[in-house]
Amino acid sequence: MKQRLLKRYSAVEGGFSYVTAVVAFLVMTLIYSAVMGGLEEGTAGYDVVGFLLNTLIQFCFLIAALQPARVLGSRHTYYFAKPRPRECLIAVGLTVVCVIGFDALAVALTYSLKANGFAGGTIVSFDDPLGIVLSVFRIVLIAPVCEELLFRGSVLSSLGVTGNIPSRRRVSFMVVTCGLLFALIHMNPLQTVYQFMFGCALAYVTVRFANIIPAIIMHALNNAIGFVLSIPAIDGALAVWVTSVMESGYGIAIWLIVGAVLAVLAAFIIRFVGRKFGGHEPISPEPNETRPEEEKFHPSADDGGTLAGLILTSVGALICIVMWVTTLVAGFV
Repeated sequence: MKQRLLKRYSAVEGGFSYVTAVVAFLVMTLIYSAVMGGLEEGTAGYDVVGFLLNTLIQFCFLIAALQPARVLGSRHTYYFAKPRPRECLIAVGLTVVCVIGFDALAVALTYSLKANGFAGGTIVSFDDPLGIVLSVFRIVLIAPVCEELLFRGSVLSSLGVTGNIPSRRRVSFMVVTCGLLFALIHMNPLQTVYQFMFGCALAYVTVRFANIIPAIIMHALNNAIGFVLSIPAIDGALAVWVTSVMESGYGIAIWLIVGAVLAVLAAFIIRFVGRKFGGHEPISPEPNETRPEEEKFHPSADDGGTLAGLILTSVGALICIVMWVTTLVAGFV
């Protein structure tokens, strides 16, 4: 049987995936604004067209995640693997840990921005049933798969072979960078803190379990919880409670202290679970000779792609930062 030579995933594939996803997101956002501006909000046509355009954005992410590997003949380090039931249960538990541990600091930022006049848009409209159903389908089912293939598949795989970083620091570099890039691409100041911390958690779980399925489960469940918490009755009650706490005595200071403690505790729990039940280390940039003969990697693991990958990723990140600042400023206008 003819051997199939595969190159180890390099930095250039991940960098190209990220900058392509950023550009596609911006282009599709412009198209979305132009098309949706001509439709009447609350109608079936508005809901369906909005769903299709938002879904197209996610498929752009999917193509950006998969196409570079196909073109260059490489293979994601972190991809789909058969999950054990225990891993799925761990993913569910860690999602709850993330929501409880990270949301307090995110709420503090949201409160501070809105208290100073920031006007942020809502993700889901609860005005009509069809829009709700389509939004849930996209947010809970489509987005987690596409975004995880992009970030915990392509981007994280490339970070594993980026630069000459000692193995003891490699995990921290991969986790923090992946979390930051994940938060930036959403370009939403209200969600940045939570998305950064949650993105780090998803990256760490993926590295330790060498499988993106737990991250997909966590992402889907997190979005489902977020959707429930955004229901007007629940969101309104929570907003009243948060405001009452923040405006009392040392409310803000106490909230920040408790939020920081919860975030650190959540990080320790995630680290412990990842090391205890996952235990995988970042896969070496060197070719892995333990794979079956038909899937041996080509000896040239990186092909000098680190510099090109860093440039591409930096360009994508810079575009996101500019758009993030623009969104922040626009929110106060």
